[in-house]
Amino acid sequence: MADSKVEYPAPDCLAPAAIEAKTETAGVTKANLPVAKAFLLAMFAGAFIAFGGLFFTVFLSDSTLGWGAQRVVGGLCFCLGLVLVLVCGAELFTGNSLMVCALKSKKITLVQMLKAWVVVWVGNFVGALFIVFLVYMAGIYKLNGEAVANSMVSVAAGKVTIDWVTIFFRGILCNIFVCLAVWIGTAGKTVVDKVVGILLPIAAFVACGFEHCVANMY
Repeated sequence: MADSKVEYPAPDCLAPAAIEAKTETAGVTKANLPVAKAFLLAMFAGAFIAFGGLFFTVFLSDSTLGWGAQRVVGGLCFCLGLVLVLVCGAELFTGNSLMVCALKSKKITLVQMLKAWVVVWVGNFVGALFIVFLVYMAGIYKLNGEAVANSMVSVAAGKVTIDWVTIFFRGILCNIFVCLAVWIGTAGKTVVDKVVGILLPIAAFVACGFEHCVANMY
């Protein structure tokens, strides 16, 4: 039998320069997606982030935990959303902010980027609302003696009572952490790499109370 050589990918993650190049390529791909396909993928991303938000609010309904433990572990629960987005290849508005890399390198135009952002934002919104409908019809809010409903209302009320300046800068901080998580996820070559890499940035922005626009849709 003839000798055969099987090549396996190197286990180490991509270097920063390679991450940037891969991000630029992804930006070009996103900018050239057909509108219908981009919208559908964005719906999935909105649904995935909503799943993370659901996991987070269900966990918050346990009032026996201290505030710090709730925020940190709740943040890890919320990571479910971005894990699904990265592994399944959905289109998330906040992560697509990294398309500016392709814009800066003049591989896409400003109009292409803005069009992609609008399509994805709307798709995220529709996907998140669909999960709201499913969660309501499934009666998830009734769990734990309707404590889940109380945690949902508490989280929502806390967001709408914040002044616009505060919520604006919390949104910026959130997007920095999300982009860092996506950047790290891009560096990974395996599912394990991607999942482990995004845990801390996402858990950190949730624990710190930053505002994720797509999560807030849910």
